[in-house]
Amino acid sequence: MRLKNKAASLVRGIARFPGIKTVIFHPAVRGTIQTWPFFQKLYGTGWDLLHPFDRLLGTDTSGFVPADKLLSSPCDSQKKQGYAGSQPSIIRSTLAALPSLDGYQFVDLGCGKGRPLLVASEFPFRQLIGVELSPSLAREANKNAAVLRKRFPERVPIRINVADASTYSFPPGNLVVFLYNPFGEEVIAKVVAGIESALAVEKRCVFVIYYNPVFGACFDASCSLTRYFAAKVPYAQEECGYGPDADDSVVVWQGGGTEPVLAGADAPIEITKPGIRAELV
Repeated sequence: MRLKNKAASLVRGIARFPGIKTVIFHPAVRGTIQTWPFFQKLYGTGWDLLHPFDRLLGTDTSGFVPADKLLSSPCDSQKKQGYAGSQPSIIRSTLAALPSLDGYQFVDLGCGKGRPLLVASEFPFRQLIGVELSPSLAREANKNAAVLRKRFPERVPIRINVADASTYSFPPGNLVVFLYNPFGEEVIAKVVAGIESALAVEKRCVFVIYYNPVFGACFDASCSLTRYFAAKVPYAQEECGYGPDADDSVVVWQGGGTEPVLAGADAPIEITKPGIRAELV
């Protein structure tokens, strides 16, 4: 077993070389050889590899942490997926599709190690807030925020709150709320209720970015939120092979605003793997 693990680690190391990676992670090649027994270990989920984003910044947002190693909200009985990092290019593309973000606050619910917060620091948000129930992941997020702060002291600082997203009270003002399929349906329903309450308390604009919207039906059912954007977004070329797929679906809802709906925003959501994967059709 140790020999097999060492061999797999060696092959993964070789696979990081740009020329080799380009070939073996090409969709046509990967689609053929990833079904071979040994190459299943090479590809894995893609999350096991050190992401180029971390290599560039010196952060640690890569890796996969299974759900049974993390704390769950008492009402989150349907949570089936652990921690894994979202693709920076998809976050950037989605944020770029929003109107001016000046004065907005970015709130990442179930922020994990904080990768979306690091990406959001590239945009003109007034505050960057992560909400994470797991103390161990929150510690990692704080470490990553410190690395970013040292490298880019001019950016808005990142604040991590160890809290349950199902009972989290949103700060006043305009918000962009981000989720990367972090919770089961029960917690998502409570998050929707929390956003509705936040909209009822004061006049404000809220955008909700749901990356891999497995329980997007909860947001569609809200009387306070309407679709603004929906797209299947491909990974950037340099990110291919660092996740389990080649693209991901993202849906954005808005509440309290009057921004015109973007083309394709009404695309239906299809659940291709219950609790794990949603795709737009």
